[in-house]
Amino acid sequence: MKDEFAICRLIRRKTLKGDIVMRRFLFSILAITLLPAVVYICSCASGGAIDFTDPITPLPELSEGVADPITREITVTKNGVTVIVQHWSRRRLNRKYTTVDMRSPFYYLETWEQSFQSEVFQVTIKNDTTRRVIVNLDQTLINDDRKYIYRIQGIDEFKYKFVTKKMMDLKTKRGIQIAKQTLLNEVLGEKREVLPGTSVQGFLSFPGTSSIVTKLWVTLVLEMEPELATASYERVEYRFDFNQDPVARKRQLPMRR
Repeated sequence: MKDEFAICRLIRRKTLKGDIVMRRFLFSILAITLLPAVVYICSCASGGAIDFTDPITPLPELSEGVADPITREITVTKNGVTVIVQHWSRRRLNRKYTTVDMRSPFYYLETWEQSFQSEVFQVTIKNDTTRRVIVNLDQTLINDDRKYIYRIQGIDEFKYKFVTKKMMDLKTKRGIQIAKQTLLNEVLGEKREVLPGTSVQGFLSFPGTSSIVTKLWVTLVLEMEPELATASYERVEYRFDFNQDPVARKRQLPMRR
């Protein structure tokens, strides 16, 4: 009889242990499954929900850094300075910045000249050092696998685009004001510096990339303040590799409101 009770207790313990393991396993699966939905809902709250149809995504094998498979951000850290780059699709930008009374500063039509189109990346720079960091915007650019080079657009390029296309109305002017608040070249100011222990975030806008390229990379150049007054600034180059799906690119339609 004692042996039978001992066997029953042993079976019960194993059953309970098995139930706990199974519950933990199911909870892990549920958490992994719901994570993309949670990220999407959180991004929706800010009006800039992640576009999972974005034609530009991180390369599977990066030259530098690591990519987040959910947010599609690429993170590169060098010399105590971290740079995070995320592509924002045309659809995502229009959804956030084109409203009933405002037009996105990045708005364009597919029939417009390539120089009037925009390829936009959100950039975050975190300076965890004791030195100032200067962002060299003149040397920050996009290269692609067809050897094209794209340089940064600014407020003047946006104004010229809309004036040329006869779209410089009140809605566009409101969008230009948003550009002044969100473009990295505007956020940084004239000194273009990131102070020690601080971070900055903003958009870098380039002319639209060719619709037939399949690979492109963003090169961001920083200059770190020397530790000795007699030394020169240290140039640090960051590279962010992306794929482009030409078919998905052509499916991007402008938002009309």
